[in-house]
Amino acid sequence: MAFSVNFNGVELSGMVDGFTAITRNIGSSWNNSTRNRLRIGADFINSSIGSKSITVNFIANVKKDRFVTTRNSIASALNVTEPAPLIFGDDPNKVWYAIPDGAPTLDESSFYQAIGSITFLVPDGHAYSTYSNVLNLSNSGGINGSITPNSDGSVDITINNQGTLPAWINLTLTNNHENGYFGIAGVNGSLEIGKREEVDGVVLHNSEILYDSKTDPKFSKFVSAAGQPHPEWTGAGTNGTIGYQEYSYKSWDGSTKKMSGMKLIDPGSQTGFRGGMQVLVLPPDSNGQLGCVDFYAWFRLFTWTTNMGQTGCMQILFTDANDKFVGGYGTLKDDRIGNIGTVGFWTGGNNPGEWKNIPYVVNNGEQKKLRDNNTMLNENAGQLDFYKKGAEIGFYWKNGHQRTYIPELENVAIAKVYFFFGNWSTNPRGTMTHMVIRDFWCRKDNVQKWDDLPNRYKQGSSIAISMANGGVSIDGISSITEIVTGTEPFSIPPGISQIKIIQSSWNNTPPDVEISWQERIL
Repeated sequence: MAFSVNFNGVELSGMVDGFTAITRNIGSSWNNSTRNRLRIGADFINSSIGSKSITVNFIANVKKDRFVTTRNSIASALNVTEPAPLIFGDDPNKVWYAIPDGAPTLDESSFYQAIGSITFLVPDGHAYSTYSNVLNLSNSGGINGSITPNSDGSVDITINNQGTLPAWINLTLTNNHENGYFGIAGVNGSLEIGKREEVDGVVLHNSEILYDSKTDPKFSKFVSAAGQPHPEWTGAGTNGTIGYQEYSYKSWDGSTKKMSGMKLIDPGSQTGFRGGMQVLVLPPDSNGQLGCVDFYAWFRLFTWTTNMGQTGCMQILFTDANDKFVGGYGTLKDDRIGNIGTVGFWTGGNNPGEWKNIPYVVNNGEQKKLRDNNTMLNENAGQLDFYKKGAEIGFYWKNGHQRTYIPELENVAIAKVYFFFGNWSTNPRGTMTHMVIRDFWCRKDNVQKWDDLPNRYKQGSSIAISMANGGVSIDGISSITEIVTGTEPFSIPPGISQIKIIQSSWNNTPPDVEISWQERIL
């Protein structure tokens, strides 16, 4: 029998003249713990599944330098430092995460043919499906199960795990109504997200959405601020033009992508550092009051230089009603040779300016092993936020917030939002190809009114839960603290089982639900 063996993305079958045998045995190793009785027999304590060994045998026919080539090429392919994907041609829908174990053999005693073997260790003791199953409302009722939304806002799920071991699911819940809580129960456990007691209204301190680009997709409520002084950098020219654009571009993998959002259109005629600027005057809250002492903004950015040495600056700046600078978030690239930029955190107060910056490579996130790879601001990411809680100002970056305290800003209210895009007129290599503000929304916190509460999960917000590691994110922002203490992620058993999802008691509009999982097979 001949079959293919692919390890860590390398087709080992092409290095030999055939894999002739495979020893996978049945299942894995079962480890049983017992305790001897006083005279006869033993009491059973527990049983666990151990690691698994898989051995493959191969032949290599004699050719000039063939044995040397076989030894070197196989050794190179097997040289990994952690378990890697192992797929066999006779069972292509399974992947084992394996690592070579012991010494691979190559018997060269025959003049005509060498015989060898490789043993792999599978620490997990089981395989995964090479595909992910997806269950949502559009394919409900098929082989993967069904999703049934109920009139009370709950959702009943029947899920079919066709593996032979419990599986961990990824669950995405998209709110079709404001909501404050999710309870998720399965046969193997339960997980709660949010606040059980959160009510729909009659609270003292509310939060109110003041602007959301989802309802203003072309950012039409931002108006030109051309010629006005830059709030943070008085030396920057602002007589250029920025605005909403939709365009197509070639991604790093050769595919054509579409992008839309606010972008620099014309940097203006000034020399030196110049650009364009627009401003949004925040509307009053439901009490008719202007300005936000406690403020939150969420936005999505995209930066990518397509030629070395391109430069540019993109900022979201927050001021009071008199244009006095409070804080801002943005990116700055002044590297005119290479491809290093910085994400910048600007603050106002008695010592205004850039409080901190963090360097990153301004690529499109395609260089997976690069230490400072652009994992945050590429075409598939970009979710960031800024907040002001009295004197505390925070900037989100890589799963956490950079925080600073500025006492003199404690009672200063944010009243305006500025978008600024600019570049140096003296850089012959031009402006960064992609500097885009793709989405933006902001809210005022601690609005003192007995009124309807914009809840912790706004309509349209998306909550992603990874049961495998307990990860939770809201609209792309890591939010592990949303898990209710005492509840834990759970797996789904083999076969057909049920999951129940409930929401805040006052929310009768079911969420959209999507579940994905990889099967685990002994």
